[in-house]
Amino acid sequence: MRSSLRRLLATASGLLLGAGLAGGVLAPPAAAEDIPDFSFAACPDLPEGADPNFWLCNVAITTGGTFQLGSLNQKITEPITLTYANGFDPVTLEEKVVFGGFKADRMLVQPGIFGDPFLTAIYAQPRYAGSVGLKDGNVQLNLKVGVINPLLGSSCSIGTDANPIKLNLTVGTTNPPAPNKPISGSPPEVVQDDPLVLKTTVVDNAFAVPAASRCGAGGSLNWAVNLYAGLPAAAGHNAAIFNQYVSSKPYTELRS
Repeated sequence: MRSSLRRLLATASGLLLGAGLAGGVLAPPAAAEDIPDFSFAACPDLPEGADPNFWLCNVAITTGGTFQLGSLNQKITEPITLTYANGFDPVTLEEKVVFGGFKADRMLVQPGIFGDPFLTAIYAQPRYAGSVGLKDGNVQLNLKVGVINPLLGSSCSIGTDANPIKLNLTVGTTNPPAPNKPISGSPPEVVQDDPLVLKTTVVDNAFAVPAASRCGAGGSLNWAVNLYAGLPAAAGHNAAIFNQYVSSKPYTELRS
């Protein structure tokens, strides 16, 4: 009985926190739709001494939406997959998050001259920037965006691990500085029962975006990327709207 209760508590807590949906109300299953395939291969090892009965591995796959950085408004055309574990200490009730994996393909920002897809086309690739957490039901995620073009070199990015784009993604309503106006995410709805998959939209338009760095030899083309994208961009000039599918598994199942 005690084991069953612990697992029930862990699952309920993890599904809410893991999807960044605390305080949300699950809607009934929606009509059949195309649901991405979920892999839990990137689930991280738990901290030493952690009780797996109180931990979940979460996989969030962003399949659409937009990512506005300054004057660069990028549609999300390729999936972005974030894997992480969340759980709590049953004695101290301290909540913890452990990063598992992040995967995103590059997306076309600007077509090449006369259709050239290599030398003159520009691509963007979201990348993990060293931190993921949960606070008040929101997913706090640090990202950087690689800017890909042969002239820019292999390390050009908007944001870095030391100076990332700090997202605070919510299903609720934002409170951004002007000129941005509040926007709202959408509460989770169940789109598949077995395994359980939730669909939701998480948003943030109250974050700042740093300038580009390491673009071109010795950063010689940072100015060009900054001019093109309108960077750095203060909070109130940027937005993230991520349409996501989320699935979670208890660690008692993953390790069985």
